[in-house]
Amino acid sequence: MAGEGVSHRLDELGFDMGSVSEAIVTTLNPDGTPNAAPMGVLRAEPETLEIRPFNTSATYRNLVGNPRACVNVTDDPALFLVAAFKREKLEGFKTASVDGDLRLEASDTSVFIRVVDVWDLSENRTCFTCEVTGIEIHRPTPQVFSRGRAEAIEAIVHATRIQVFALSEDEAAVERLIKRFNECKDVINRVSPPESVEARVIVELERLIDEWRDEA
Repeated sequence: MAGEGVSHRLDELGFDMGSVSEAIVTTLNPDGTPNAAPMGVLRAEPETLEIRPFNTSATYRNLVGNPRACVNVTDDPALFLVAAFKREKLEGFKTASVDGDLRLEASDTSVFIRVVDVWDLSENRTCFTCEVTGIEIHRPTPQVFSRGRAEAIEAIVHATRIQVFALSEDEAAVERLIKRFNECKDVINRVSPPESVEARVIVELERLIDEWRDEA
């Protein structure tokens, strides 16, 4: 669906005006293969979303070359994990499948977008203003709010930064982020069972963090 009803549907999905929502953005690589990356998405206007990637990212490169993308809505920490660390060897987690229309097949909702404007946000980041061209709901059944799933996604965000700072040998920044990571882990240990996906994500992130620190 596109045009009439887009604004109302974005409201229903929880894209609040002026707020940043975490999603997985899929774009096309120059060779035609899909790229999936966790990213904050800002609803700037009733039918407009903004994506603000770093200029070194594949998402930035792909949006410069192709204006088409998809914002995939999910609260599954496993999908965020494999999208964030697709170049890492992950144990027990399968690669996320993306179809030819850039739908992340396990997502709850696909929000199709097209870049209509580009401007420099800072020296290192660019803002892509995007119109919503269509929305598909894949899982209409309401889901309860899970602190465990939310904290696992937050832990993944922290881990992406831990990786950068560990490899640049900024130990002070690494320690600050690990403290925040451990706070997420503590919540998950209290509210989620050991066999849950969020608990397994934390175990895998701890393994990766140890590897990054050893490499540094």
